[in-house]
Amino acid sequence: MTLSAQMGSLGSVALLVCLIGSLLPGHVAGQLSVLSEIPYGLLEHLQRVPQLWNATSPGEQECLNQLAVFGASFDAGEQWALSMFDSWGKHPSGILFGNVFAFGNFDQCRRLAHQGALAMVRGQHCTLYVDLSRTGVPAPAPLQYGVCIPDTCEPLLVAQLTNAYFAANQMLVVNGQLLDNFCYRDTDESFPAVTIVAIVLFSIYGAVLLLATIVEIFFIHREQDAPSYVKRFSAYTNLGHVFRIVPRAKGKDGVLDCVNGIRALSMLWIIVNHVHDTAYGIPTFNIPVRQEYAESYFGVLFHRLGGKAVDIFLMLSGMLVSMKMLRELERTWKLNVLELWMHRIVRLTPAYAALILFGIAFVEQVGEGALYKLVADELITACTKSWWAALLYVQNYTHYTSMCFVHTWYLAVDMQLYLLSPLLIYPLWRYGKRFIPAIVLLALLSISCVFATFMVNEYRLNRSAPRGDGLMPRKTYHPTHARMSVWLFGVLFGYLLHRTRGRLYRLRVIPFCAGWLVTVAILVVTGYSLKQLYVGDYTTIAPVADAFYESLHRSLWAFAVMWVIFVCINGQGGIVDRFLGNPLWQPLSRLSYSMYLVHIAIQAITLTQALRFPVEFTVVNLFYTAFGLICISTAVGTVWCIAFEYPFFGLEKYIFRKRDSKSTD
Repeated sequence: MTLSAQMGSLGSVALLVCLIGSLLPGHVAGQLSVLSEIPYGLLEHLQRVPQLWNATSPGEQECLNQLAVFGASFDAGEQWALSMFDSWGKHPSGILFGNVFAFGNFDQCRRLAHQGALAMVRGQHCTLYVDLSRTGVPAPAPLQYGVCIPDTCEPLLVAQLTNAYFAANQMLVVNGQLLDNFCYRDTDESFPAVTIVAIVLFSIYGAVLLLATIVEIFFIHREQDAPSYVKRFSAYTNLGHVFRIVPRAKGKDGVLDCVNGIRALSMLWIIVNHVHDTAYGIPTFNIPVRQEYAESYFGVLFHRLGGKAVDIFLMLSGMLVSMKMLRELERTWKLNVLELWMHRIVRLTPAYAALILFGIAFVEQVGEGALYKLVADELITACTKSWWAALLYVQNYTHYTSMCFVHTWYLAVDMQLYLLSPLLIYPLWRYGKRFIPAIVLLALLSISCVFATFMVNEYRLNRSAPRGDGLMPRKTYHPTHARMSVWLFGVLFGYLLHRTRGRLYRLRVIPFCAGWLVTVAILVVTGYSLKQLYVGDYTTIAPVADAFYESLHRSLWAFAVMWVIFVCINGQGGIVDRFLGNPLWQPLSRLSYSMYLVHIAIQAITLTQALRFPVEFTVVNLFYTAFGLICISTAVGTVWCIAFEYPFFGLEKYIFRKRDSKSTD
């Protein structure tokens, strides 16, 4: 680029400033003009820095030297320097509409490499968070501004050098000490020890699975049955288990076909819900459009009501645990608590532990992007700190602020309730209906705890309401004592199904219609009320309404799902039963746990890594992303399931079968 071309670019900026100034009020137009001049103003500032800044270390001096080379090369019109500057962020259009993202061109910067006379100059992309509050520009958030500078400059020095310019223009770099999470550069560091160990462990285990699969196929080719220990680790056999379709059971024999559909749909709803969470947090240049969708009935249904899918899983867990233990008690008149606990631990832990190891070892290695390092470092730091609490299923209490894979708080709640379940289900079997009031009382205490917490802390569900102490999720969403009411009602429902097994209870027309009417009313009122509480004018709604809603709506939702299950297994579900009980739901139901584990990691890696520029929010893009994540999660979940779930199921059955056979000898 010639000097005249550079001057032409400066002239374009000046023309833009004039146009803005003619259309906007004076003070806003003046500050917007400062924003428009940031690239060239910051460039001129960095060109002067080598003469004004006193280096305090050889590293700083090398940075200043390369900045001087960059400035001189830019003035000389050298292609590499022009490309480095060209990759910077520019004044974004629509900043008053919420577009505060000017990342520049991440890949252009990262690919830049110039062999100078004294050293190699490589590009380092940094995202600066620039506070505009002092400028008078009504921006909704700090300006995220991308710059490309030599990679010899340490992130803290980048903050110091750039802050001098922004401070002189009534702006401030607000992420100074944290800038290391916002700068990307090549390093000569080898893989950390945990990554090397993970590669070795996954490779050895993968080789075992591959060998077992090859051996079984060899036996099949010879029309022989492979040894059972080979089948347990064979992908061929385990794939068959996952995708096996069992015809619907005739009559009421304890097989709850409709649960497969409920579990599968709940898992899909959770994924859609988490895609909404991410979409509301990633850089978007049309934030008001996103806000309109978030406040619509459709947005509330798929996002805010998506949390009810977790309550469905909790209710199903309580129901199935109750039915299993009651059946065992009726068969043997005793409970082997240690075996029950071991079954649950083996059911959940191997796949969970593999996810944690993958997160710590590989997340940082498999992607990069303008904001990827921030997400990766946060996940790695949390898992490195709290992996033991996660594997002990206590992190929802011990490490709330740094949970490893935050969505797995549910596993802690589920495991804690499962470990306590014999204390409830044995008396329920022993004393029958006389013990039901005790369980109901525990459920009411849980509901009352949430209600009291809301009232005492003055929590509100509305987005625009004050956040109080900011601990509402910690006190009312993640703790086991706040979520156990749904699980307890599931236990009682399982007791009801156990007592009525083998018999069809066909309701008469009036109670049947009344049940469906109440169920539909619960679903409609729950959704409508949430929208009013979440996006309405909270000053016109008494705080007690929020407290009642938060404490009751989960249990009411669970009762609605229980009704659906009850009518389905008693032959009165009609089209609902045919849909939910369709055998095609069975594979997805079996994959639900692995999909639940991996979908957040996939979402963090794919969406954050792909983020180079702010995106346009549209409902079409939102659900396009959701369905894509569902497909990828299904594929990865299948691999996870046959690798870390089914082999350990078989191993557990083998161990306890051997133990039982020895005890009978």
